[in-house]
Amino acid sequence: MRLEELRNDVLKTARDLAKYGLVWMAGGTACARDVHSGLVAVTPSGLDYADLHAEDVVLMDLQGEVIEGHHKPSCASELWLRFFRKRKDLNAIVHTHSCYATAFSVVNQPIPIITETQADWFGEPIPVAPYAHVEDDAFLHDPVEALGNGYGVLLGRHGVLTFGKNLRDALERALTLEEAAKTFIMAKTIGTPEIFSVEEARRSFDFYHTRYGQPGRKGT
Repeated sequence: MRLEELRNDVLKTARDLAKYGLVWMAGGTACARDVHSGLVAVTPSGLDYADLHAEDVVLMDLQGEVIEGHHKPSCASELWLRFFRKRKDLNAIVHTHSCYATAFSVVNQPIPIITETQADWFGEPIPVAPYAHVEDDAFLHDPVEALGNGYGVLLGRHGVLTFGKNLRDALERALTLEEAAKTFIMAKTIGTPEIFSVEEARRSFDFYHTRYGQPGRKGT
């Protein structure tokens, strides 16, 4: 039942990506790791989310072996698995092609921290990994290195990856990042945006994930 729920959550998140305008048709990816079994549920490659059912979501182990599913998994599955193998604190990834954040990847420019909400969710600027084709070795290495200990990374000339302890957090980060990128671009048309310092961004992040909201709430 737990894995069935995970597959349902992955499909719902994939459809939410489309609903919020972060992807279209079969673009992007949603995937999540089950914290008990270590299995990863990932959307299949090249299929429109509107036409999928939960059983179409592919279950894999951390070595990339398909455990259950009738379709090929996301063509970047090995990259998703590398993130999970390196970062035990991350259990969900969403990959989008959202317009404003992707624009930063096209000009090879990190997205600075410009709003407190963005600082709350990321705590540091979002870096850009150099462009690499999905079949290049660099595609499996550079984004992992660029992410470091953060929660978002841009794929050069491609799109956006955001991460979280669960799918909801990864999705909210994707939405927050797109809104911040849009705000930054708009702000530059009327003046010079003020950027959060490292200390300001970290303080906001720490407050949001340790002292904000109701007792027992934990972020990331």
